Amino acid sequence: MRATTKTSDDAPAGSKRLSRATSGVLGLTSARSSASRSDKTTRPGRLDNELFIRLVSAEPLAGLAAIDSIREGYSASILKSASRFFDVPDARIQAIAQVPASTASRLEKKQARIDPAATERIYRIGSVTRMAIDVFEDQAAAIAWMRQPNRALGEAAPLELMDTEPGAVAVRQVLNAIATGGAA
Repeated sequence: MRATTKTSDDAPAGSKRLSRATSGVLGLTSARSSASRSDKTTRPGRLDNELFIRLVSAEPLAGLAAIDSIREGYSASILKSASRFFDVPDARIQAIAQVPASTASRLEKKQARIDPAATERIYRIGSVTRMAIDVFEDQAAAIAWMRQPNRALGEAAPLELMDTEPGAVAVRQVLNAIATGGAA
């Protein structure tokens, strides 16, 4: 599927990326646009519950597509979707994404997007979770591992370290050690 978009004359050719198209591939567009495309028999909120699942299970965006998707921001409902995916309280994901509860609630009611910094944290959670699923070859085992304190990470749960890139690097190193037979 190839999407096209018009750019303004003052922008260099190719400088505007297809951020709506790339986030749409993951189903991370706003709930309003997703709902308008869904059939009338779909339960309200069902698409929202699947946003994070799509982020984890879809072919990962990389390079400029990932950058554009992050800059555009994900639908605020992805915060609740991630909470449901990990079976943790909404406040835990909001804290990792650094989105106050009141802001998350307001953005979700407006069917708006979270800012790029919070989006990048959610993207990071998704990419590391995808790696854990690949390493453990089982989604439930990967989710449990992400939620449990880990000795190699100073007794922190891998999920708790997703608020920073250095934390994610440490988690990836542990996953690489597990994948190659090292102790972790």
